[in-house]
Amino acid sequence: MGSGNSASRPKTSDRFDLKVKPETLINGGSSIQTIDSSHRRKMTDEESNSKMRESDYEDGSLGIMSSTTVEEMLDNLGPDELFCDSDFPADDHALYFSEDRLMSNECIIWKRPKDLIEEWQTPQLMIDGMTREDIKQGNLGDCWFLSSCAAVSKDPKFINKIMKNNQPLSGHGYKGIVHFKFWRFGQWVDVYIDDRLPTRDGKLIYASCTDPQEFWVSLIEKAYAKLHGSYEAIDGGQTMDALVDLTGGLAQRYEIEERDPYLYRQIQRASKSDSFITCSKKGDWRLSNKADPNGLVSGHAYTITGIEKISHKNGEDKLVRIRNPWADGTEWKGSWSDTDTNWTWVDEDTKARLGLKSKDDGEFWMSYKDFCRHFSEVTICLMGPDFDGDGISDTAGHVAVEHGEWREGISAGGSRNNLQLFATNPQYLLTLNEPDNFNEDTDDPDSEGKCSIVISLMQEHRQSRRNIKIKRLQIGFMLYQTDDPSYSLPARYFKYHPDCGKSGVYINFREVSGRFELNPGHYVIIPSSFKPDEVGKFMLRVFGEKKFSLSGPLQPQPEIE
Repeated sequence: MGSGNSASRPKTSDRFDLKVKPETLINGGSSIQTIDSSHRRKMTDEESNSKMRESDYEDGSLGIMSSTTVEEMLDNLGPDELFCDSDFPADDHALYFSEDRLMSNECIIWKRPKDLIEEWQTPQLMIDGMTREDIKQGNLGDCWFLSSCAAVSKDPKFINKIMKNNQPLSGHGYKGIVHFKFWRFGQWVDVYIDDRLPTRDGKLIYASCTDPQEFWVSLIEKAYAKLHGSYEAIDGGQTMDALVDLTGGLAQRYEIEERDPYLYRQIQRASKSDSFITCSKKGDWRLSNKADPNGLVSGHAYTITGIEKISHKNGEDKLVRIRNPWADGTEWKGSWSDTDTNWTWVDEDTKARLGLKSKDDGEFWMSYKDFCRHFSEVTICLMGPDFDGDGISDTAGHVAVEHGEWREGISAGGSRNNLQLFATNPQYLLTLNEPDNFNEDTDDPDSEGKCSIVISLMQEHRQSRRNIKIKRLQIGFMLYQTDDPSYSLPARYFKYHPDCGKSGVYINFREVSGRFELNPGHYVIIPSSFKPDEVGKFMLRVFGEKKFSLSGPLQPQPEIE
């Protein structure tokens, strides 16, 4: 993270991209030459077969509807009339964005929940709350979203934020409308949909609840599809993006190394702190529409629902509990699976504590050794900054947010490969006034007198058109200490001063972040894309234990004539 400046001590647990070669610093005399590199993420989650066209950001209001507009529309409904969403109509354009799919003439019939159940049944949004066991994936590659829903389902605080349970799907007060909230680029937004769902032969074709009278899974999937323009648009994605959209938290992705003890501790701590955790299987999901012989699905996203270290008559083992959003018998068939003989070594009290059950519900246990062998990445979403790197959310005493943009020929300077252009990027002044409180009994001695800071850079991703998405840039940020907080840093400064922190290599993630321990003082944060003249908008978030100030963009020092 750091480059040797005494102002910053990078924590040894910082590993934001475990397999990527970091930037190289080449020392020559008294000057420093920087060579920045970039990296494109591996397709470990389900990825789209069709590539949606990309464009620059326009307004980002796709799928969002104001409550005032909705109230007016509901007031104008007739006595027996139900809400029909004109922004996301029940037709092929809600299903697909690609021309070949739009011309396929599939026999899809849209039905409301009240028309999908038996006469004696009553459709409900949720029955006995929202749980991971409710979720069953359909004919859409959105396990990245559904596994995130399963992870978040354990926290009632977020469930109540995302959707209210008192929304009838029949009977008194029923209007055919359902309301959801998602976190988008710094704020919670309202998404209203009608409750018409696509079916084939009388059956839902996309995600559903395991209880035929419950419909929150189908409807939240539809609302999320509306935000992206169509169901096809969410046929592939990243769990770290979905987790942030459902919580507003900070998501971090870890690539798995063989039997990685550090990652085991991270998962264990995150699980105990009620963070949200998902994982992805190695391989490309497009090469297979069924499980491997071992019961795992290539390129598939799963939810981590538990982690335990158990003792048994033959020793001890580290186990991980994982859930497949298919919610059926497609489960791990190896060591420590539901009916594996290893469980005969375990006493009944331990089995009961683990909630062991042999059921075709998509959930299973496996050893951590096998987990590292078969899975490629883990995503952990924290609800606050992790200042000390222990995998547990800490309370942020202060949070600051700045929005900015990279403008072609003006403020889109790219990486440090061209220092003259790099200096034109927006620069933000971070002033740390006092060190964090220090507890000599529990804190690392090296952290005394330091300020723990988490910095997050998110690029704009909200769409304005249904068949065109916002292009995703390779982004990153640099952190420099400055003695002159009045002006931005000039190009010559970067030639002779190393950075004191960075987000890592430039990468095409929606959001990148870094954790730093800094001395009190003035710092400059410089967010940029890898290539110059790539336009886009961004949001900079900074979290600290003590109050600090964040302002900008700084202006260059006037030239003296």
